[in-house]
Amino acid sequence: MSIQFSQGKLQEEEHQTILQQVQSHMQKAAQEAVRGVVSEVVEAEVTAKLGREKGQPRQANGQAREINWKCGNCGCMDASQFIRDGHYRRELQTGWGTVENLPVPMLECQQCKHDVICEYAILEKYKRLWMDLTQDALWSSGCGQSLRDICDRWSATVGHSVGLRTMNERINQLSALAEQFHHQPFEQVPQVIQLDGIWVTITTEGEVVLHDKHHRARHQRQGKKRVILVALGFWTENGQEKREIVDWQIAESEKHEEWEVLLRRLVVRGAKASNGLQAIVRDVCGGLGRAVELVYAQSVIDQRCIFHKLKNVRDKCRTELTGDDHQEERRQLMHEAKAIYQAESAEQAKERLALWSTRWGEAAPESVATLQRDFDATIAYYQLEGIALQWVRSTSLLERVNRQLRRKFRQALSFGSLQGAEVALYLQVQRLHAQWNDRSWWDASHALYLEHVCHVGIGRAFRPFPPSKRSMRLSPHCAFRTCPSDSFWTLSMQGRSLVL
Repeated sequence: MSIQFSQGKLQEEEHQTILQQVQSHMQKAAQEAVRGVVSEVVEAEVTAKLGREKGQPRQANGQAREINWKCGNCGCMDASQFIRDGHYRRELQTGWGTVENLPVPMLECQQCKHDVICEYAILEKYKRLWMDLTQDALWSSGCGQSLRDICDRWSATVGHSVGLRTMNERINQLSALAEQFHHQPFEQVPQVIQLDGIWVTITTEGEVVLHDKHHRARHQRQGKKRVILVALGFWTENGQEKREIVDWQIAESEKHEEWEVLLRRLVVRGAKASNGLQAIVRDVCGGLGRAVELVYAQSVIDQRCIFHKLKNVRDKCRTELTGDDHQEERRQLMHEAKAIYQAESAEQAKERLALWSTRWGEAAPESVATLQRDFDATIAYYQLEGIALQWVRSTSLLERVNRQLRRKFRQALSFGSLQGAEVALYLQVQRLHAQWNDRSWWDASHALYLEHVCHVGIGRAFRPFPPSKRSMRLSPHCAFRTCPSDSFWTLSMQGRSLVL
């Protein structure tokens, strides 16, 4: 690296030029480092697959040793029939820029002299963009960035246009993990579940066909309102209060049939009274009450949200005690109404309600009737012991979660498919879980891609090999070696190990 410095103080343009040159050299050095590491890893993987070092003769002793790579012509999977057959060149677009002319080993089958289909652990066939694009896209989407912003940044990084479809496909790969989330049994059954719904817009194809500027026929898309039914769970673990979004459901409406689907799925996953569930907290909108009655009957406490109850009282109060002349009366009425729920027992709360109703019955009869209606359902939490009041008195904590979810929905305006909406929800849920567990979203989002790889099976290129005590060396900082059980291969790089 050769950079010219002047003896005197650097001028503004000269300083800027030096910084640009340093950045350019650093980028080239990073690309060369990436090329070296990737080349060493794929060469080591070939060595591990074949079971012999480069240059060692093939030993066909009649005993087949099958691997998960196979000949594209005859389907042979016997590693003893495969030999190295040079390299082909490809490019790899990474967060450090585009790595060109990357050598990738090729294998030939000795039975039919055709190429072997090699599925490398760190390289996807026909995919120019490396996994750090997906990891960055997941992080950015979880932070609320739009697809266009992500595409613009990556287009500048790799030096050519990255399309919206490419980025969207990368993010929507997590749909399998989102589906798995809906059905995996609870490790810890929540003691309390809060339920509420939020409305979003999802676009669908209509019957009208229009032609775009390239004269291609396209179905006109139209937005449709959908409701996302959200369940937030709370429990105590080792003396600490824990919370997680335990499930959600994209539905047509808030009718009891839609809520029933979500609740029955929670029961199947383990959320029932016999496993520790004690209370359901909800508002009065839609058919949620009917669904809770059908699914849980009287097995858990059905607590009505006191926040929504007091909000309804406040709205009635404003229509009955109107004008600035009654402002102090409205404030006093609401202050006394809130004090009812500060009682130490359900009996005391009922006594306070009776006194409050007597005092305000004449001045604000509709407000009094609103609070008296289903009052017992709003003080059901007095039956619970040892549970934090903020969990069971209202759905306020879930309302805060819904505000976080709405931030993503406002940024996206609408989702083009149910799959896109599901993945967007899943990313937001995982981001909130990372935040509540004092984990950085950067680490959590990067781990999501690795979890996706393990879930779908992509990249699981290593299978058990015959016991070997030798370590196939890559460099002083990188090696493939067998685990003590000889059941897996481990990639060790600079002190970190990844079992494959």
